[in-house]
Amino acid sequence: MAYARSVDVTHEFARAELGDQRRSDRLLSIADALDREPAKGFPRALGSDAALEGFYRFINNDSFSASDIVAPHFSETMKRAAEAKTTLAIHDTTLFEYSSDREGLGATASNAHHGFVAHFSLMVAEEDGLPLGVAHVETLTRSGKKRQKRKKGGQRNYAALDDPGRESLRWIRAVERIERGRRESEAFDVVHITDAEGDFFELLATLHDTDARFVIRAGQQHRSVLSEGNEQSLREVADGLTPTIYREIELSERRQPPQRVTAATRKRHPERSARRARLAIGVGRITLKRTKYSNVKISPFEVSVVRVWEPAPAAEEPAVEWLLLTTEDVSTSERVERVVDIYRRRWLIEEYFKALKTGCSLEKRQLESYSALCKVLALFVPIAYRLLLLRNLERLDPKAPATAVFSQTDLDIMRRAPSNRTLPPPVTVADALLHIARLGGHLRNNGRPGWQTLSWGYEKLLTLRLGWELALAEKCDQS
Repeated sequence: MAYARSVDVTHEFARAELGDQRRSDRLLSIADALDREPAKGFPRALGSDAALEGFYRFINNDSFSASDIVAPHFSETMKRAAEAKTTLAIHDTTLFEYSSDREGLGATASNAHHGFVAHFSLMVAEEDGLPLGVAHVETLTRSGKKRQKRKKGGQRNYAALDDPGRESLRWIRAVERIERGRRESEAFDVVHITDAEGDFFELLATLHDTDARFVIRAGQQHRSVLSEGNEQSLREVADGLTPTIYREIELSERRQPPQRVTAATRKRHPERSARRARLAIGVGRITLKRTKYSNVKISPFEVSVVRVWEPAPAAEEPAVEWLLLTTEDVSTSERVERVVDIYRRRWLIEEYFKALKTGCSLEKRQLESYSALCKVLALFVPIAYRLLLLRNLERLDPKAPATAVFSQTDLDIMRRAPSNRTLPPPVTVADALLHIARLGGHLRNNGRPGWQTLSWGYEKLLTLRLGWELALAEKCDQS
């Protein structure tokens, strides 16, 4: 698993083409500073007035874009995907919201909030679920008028057919970007994963037309499909499936924030307690045809449908149900369960969003324009990826040797840090993550460390490493 090793963030930016070598050098110095203190404000992270002034000049420079900054990380992600061979491309959208309006920002959950939309494609190794990096990011803003139009009629209506600016096209652009990279390298396979928002005919047709593989959660359950020669709604087909497999899984707790969550979101994703659930799984075959809200010219095509549901949910708990559309083989019980496991990997992108928003404090950044915020997002994309990678390495194999992820210098620093003197030396990945959490102020009886604690601990480690290296260099100069 060469792709599993800890990532040098400055390496992720090393080949950025910004039109001037001085800008490229500035990018590396900024990335190194933010990597050391990802959750802190820019004045503290940059360390001096000169560095802070250089940072603001950098992010407000119109000679290059956010895409230019993050392009090398996209390239490195695809290289790691080639090493992993079979990968999952998890696509999803999140909102970055701010308490005050700033130049270029738009409406988000309501017209009273300001921010922008960001669409990500996170690459993950199927074999072990380790994140490989981000391969695509697209940002956009919404006007209040456009939001009201979406709320009233959505994007799946006749008026949206010929609208080249409709938001749904971001899903298609992301898939095309990943498929183009896959074909160029010819070194890995990819299965695309989306939640129910990605279930619209244009995206499904694009995936089919490019021979792309996918597992997509069905959202348009009342669409008309063909099943065994009969025209039915997808919901009717799903209700008629007979369970052939039963499986128990652990469900995590879901709590929605009291504000900034729409009623529709609460209905789609109701709150629930953590519990162990017994799920039934049934499989069928359907034919998809063009909907009346699509002008894509394509012949009907077949996909498999996998229904995963909880026949007897716990008292006062919402029943679990996933209705999955897929191109993957479902001819055996093992292959059906593989499809379910593939979809369950989707939670990783939610963890990635937490790493960006909490671990890197992206929604607390005091910048005055949408353009500057997008460039800062580009700076934090690989930093948040590394935080996600470290946490998942610990979950995957806590007994794996710590040297597979950290240098011996890092491990020595962890061991000697005052906050860790009561801990045994870090031998495994789990030991190392505990040391990092303690550096961030984590108390063991508080449960698993959160993103902010890990971020603080990681920045403390990098600061200690810098002091270690300076002391070592001074000792060598004196000898």
